[in-house]
Amino acid sequence: MNTNKTLLALALLTLGAVGAGAANPARLNINVSVTQNLSVSVNDAVTSTQTVSWNTATPNDRLVSPTTSTVLNDSGAQTERWQLSTNANSINTAAGADSWAVSADSSAVGANQFALQAVFGSSNTAAGGCPAFNAASWDAAYAQEVTDTPATYTSSVFADSTLNAGGGTPNPDVAGNGRMFASSFRALCWRVVTPATTDTTDTQNIQLTVTAIAP
Repeated sequence: MNTNKTLLALALLTLGAVGAGAANPARLNINVSVTQNLSVSVNDAVTSTQTVSWNTATPNDRLVSPTTSTVLNDSGAQTERWQLSTNANSINTAAGADSWAVSADSSAVGANQFALQAVFGSSNTAAGGCPAFNAASWDAAYAQEVTDTPATYTSSVFADSTLNAGGGTPNPDVAGNGRMFASSFRALCWRVVTPATTDTTDTQNIQLTVTAIAP
């Protein structure tokens, strides 16, 4: 008899005995494959609009949001983080050639430039509860400029400690890493600093983009 074949047969019999033997407890492994579904809305929409006016008699005017916006994790069940950004240039709504370039310094906005700042507040923040154009919030470190490089919302970035109405928090649900749980929302306010001088009188569209990223 072939010795190798005999040994193989014995090994297979042994394995079969182990698999069929009694065990307590016995387990059924259930592996749940998770499909990521990052999603965020502003005012329950993909795109929403707020309108303000600027009289060029006031260079470097400071324009603030007329009302709060609501940013919501509408993913269903996905924890996520949020990033804020804008375009490198405003969009000329008249399809003209002139637009404004984003500035990373709200205290030194030059010709044909704009600066954009944003802060998050508690979900209890009233519709008219955004900081005034000259509020100390806009000079605080957390109200950093929004640029074309996305910045992540955390307890020290974009979270306005004064917007804690009704005992709510302006921080993310998990303050240290910026995680926002499913169905959580926060109030969003912004400030635009206008150019020192402008070449155009066309309406300029400045986009504040909220992007959901993996937790």
